[in-house]
Amino acid sequence: MNESKPAHLEGKPLPQDVPLPWVGDIPARGLAQCPDRTAVIFADGGGRTMSYRELERMTRAFCAAMRARGLVDGARVAYLGRNNELYMPMLFGALRAGCVIVTLNWRLTAPEIAYQLQDSGAAFLIADADLMPVTMKACEGLTMQPEILPTDDPAASRDLRRLMAGDAPASECPHELDQVVVQMYTSGTTGKPKGVQLTHGCLTYARHCEMIDGSYAGWQAGTTHLSAMPNFHIAGTSWMLIGLTRLSTMVLTADPSPANLLPLIEKYNPGCSFIVPTVIRALVDAIRAGGRPAPRMKQIAYGASAIGESLLREAMETFGCEFGQAFGMTEVTGTCTYLPNADHDLSRPQVLKSVGRPLAGMAVQIRDGEGRLLNVGEAGEIWVRTPTAMLGYWNLPKATQEALVDGWYRTGDGGRIDADGFLYLTDRIKDMIISGGENVYPVEIEERLRLHPAVLEAAVIGLPDPHWGEAVHAMVELRPGQQVEADTLRAFAREGLAGFKCPRSIRFTTALPRTASGKVQRAQVRSAWRESIAAG
Repeated sequence: MNESKPAHLEGKPLPQDVPLPWVGDIPARGLAQCPDRTAVIFADGGGRTMSYRELERMTRAFCAAMRARGLVDGARVAYLGRNNELYMPMLFGALRAGCVIVTLNWRLTAPEIAYQLQDSGAAFLIADADLMPVTMKACEGLTMQPEILPTDDPAASRDLRRLMAGDAPASECPHELDQVVVQMYTSGTTGKPKGVQLTHGCLTYARHCEMIDGSYAGWQAGTTHLSAMPNFHIAGTSWMLIGLTRLSTMVLTADPSPANLLPLIEKYNPGCSFIVPTVIRALVDAIRAGGRPAPRMKQIAYGASAIGESLLREAMETFGCEFGQAFGMTEVTGTCTYLPNADHDLSRPQVLKSVGRPLAGMAVQIRDGEGRLLNVGEAGEIWVRTPTAMLGYWNLPKATQEALVDGWYRTGDGGRIDADGFLYLTDRIKDMIISGGENVYPVEIEERLRLHPAVLEAAVIGLPDPHWGEAVHAMVELRPGQQVEADTLRAFAREGLAGFKCPRSIRFTTALPRTASGKVQRAQVRSAWRESIAAG
């Protein structure tokens, strides 16, 4: 009889003799080693380029401008804008000055933006010109009115581009692990968004762990890569920093549509790109509809939301390149586990459903609701120990104390570890459905529904049921031009799932609510469903 093994995974140890790649040093290193190499190509700006020499100059200018305004020692500087090459020198300049960049999702409404501005206490706000109406509305009731500066507006008397146009003296970048650099707000899928404080140490150790792990070995100095993730999201900022740390060239765009991405891939021939599953689905469909071969890339990394086995198989067959899956969250500065290309083996379909193993310097455990370590194969909550863990939630000591426990971060995600050392997601702990005493994980049902050729995406929720306690229901978004009856889809689900897991009812929608990273927001689906029931 085999003995039970604890559900604990360790990445390779971090060597003590390898210096940290401080991200704040990137512009100065680029100036010293490759000043004329292109650091960023902003595809949406007509292919506008920024060399490493210009990156350092603009970083100095922004740092000087913040210091001149007294925005140092943790002062908050908010940014409300789409992807733009100016974001990188703004980030590096703020780091040198000692202020904190608060990234705001430009898709938010005025009240949502107002909440984050008020909560952060931002004294300075940079916003895109076309977002000025919502910006001004968001600022109307703030306790402290921030100074507002447009990002790039030739019609205005001043803007961020002109603020960065001048020269300023060189300044040292502080090497302080606990210096807060970025404050990113969580998606707010449960209650009000929380401000996640990420430090210079978080951002630096994230790059260090990746480099020691070897998961991004294809990234080399002088190579070109593509970023289409929003920079206000940890994946977008991280993807840019992964490339710039290696003094690569990053092609940046704010438009992830196939009509934009496919020509960019053909034009710039990027080695790697991070693409969320919803965009992968759209790319595969567009390539097949166009009848042309897929443009070549060395690797596609994916994550931020679940990807179905059928879509992954289609994508691997369509692009014929390497694939890697990243699992993580804002609170650990991005990736904490990774499934490399070597494990993307179509002959081992079960492994394709996992999210890999911990990166170097990180550890993962599965614990029960009381914080006790479980055994391999048992489902519970994923806990992560990593040097990239956030400093804490801004002005929320209780929430911070609940999330960070004895050096571990409680993710709130459900998972299990198998006998081969792979981590599998079950679901958000709060999203788990208990029906008739059985634990039902929405992600398993959603994956089954996505296997149907008419289904693009699904959101499975639990609603109160007088007999079963909770009953399973599904909201489904169909692929363009496809139709399927609810009963047909329920029968399809039943072919691959136990009866208690099958949706009692299925509704259809033209578009499921999603976060900026493409993650379906079950909380909004659940709320809308309950409202419709209450309305009769």
